[in-house]
Amino acid sequence: MRFKDRLRKLNFKRLFKEEDTRFFMGVGFKVAGISFLVNCIVFYQIFHVIRLNYGFFLAHGLTDALDLSTFNSYISAEAMEILPIMFIFHICLFFIGVYVGWLILRPFREIGEYCERALENPNTPYNVDEFSNFRLLTGFSAFFFEFLRDSRKKGELPEQSIPPQYSKIHAPRMDLIYILHFGLLLLIISICSAVFIIETSDGIFQSMIKLAEKTLNQPEIVNTYFSYQSFILEELVVLTVFFIGLAYTLLGLHLYDRVSGAAFGIFSTMRAFMKGAHFSRVHLVGYSYIRNNTRKLNKYLDYVQRNLEKDKS
Repeated sequence: MRFKDRLRKLNFKRLFKEEDTRFFMGVGFKVAGISFLVNCIVFYQIFHVIRLNYGFFLAHGLTDALDLSTFNSYISAEAMEILPIMFIFHICLFFIGVYVGWLILRPFREIGEYCERALENPNTPYNVDEFSNFRLLTGFSAFFFEFLRDSRKKGELPEQSIPPQYSKIHAPRMDLIYILHFGLLLLIISICSAVFIIETSDGIFQSMIKLAEKTLNQPEIVNTYFSYQSFILEELVVLTVFFIGLAYTLLGLHLYDRVSGAAFGIFSTMRAFMKGAHFSRVHLVGYSYIRNNTRKLNKYLDYVQRNLEKDKS
């Protein structure tokens, strides 16, 4: 089922009850939350600098035409104009994050949906979508389901030799291709977030400079003073890029860790089943958002074992 079809059929009353949709929304909140948190920190620093600037002008007697209430009102108005844009931007980030979560669980969902179809039609082909899939899981699952399809045609479950590239895997492995796919996606998200934060904070800072130039009595002093503050924005740019990049990198590793163990568990069960352990089933602890798909796989394995071993006897 495609992402758009799933959205159409989604029952919003059960949105927070289904484990997979809760996982999608959790990823969405994390993707948007990182940007929102860094945005708030940067804005706080900007407004802190603005308050210090007003104190500097006040100490030097440059505020005859600019009282504090007028100054704060002007800056607040500028900030209020940015808030709707900031809100819309992070809503968009949230839905992008939901889609990222959907992509992460897609390999498991494809296995579950195939098992449902294969129960009805033993000749159903298993088509692998290469993008965003675990190479270990999707590569071996194609081999495994082909084995089951041939076994159902023959009416027996023979013990199958395992290809060498799969026989020596005894722990989850880092899938660099999978990480690269999602790394590029998170990189695009982090770049968009950094650009948005930098542009909005610079807009607020520049509005303060324009207000000071229009209202204060000594524009030369004002211009000189603000010209020496350019390093503040430069440092904010560097820190924003650093923290956004670091946060999304850690998020990517965290999301990979949420599913890599499950992928290895399913692979191990399939391999054991092919080697003759026909009572092997997937039992994952701590992966509730994948459980619905593993149940479908286990149901298919139950059906194959029950029918083929019966035919054999």
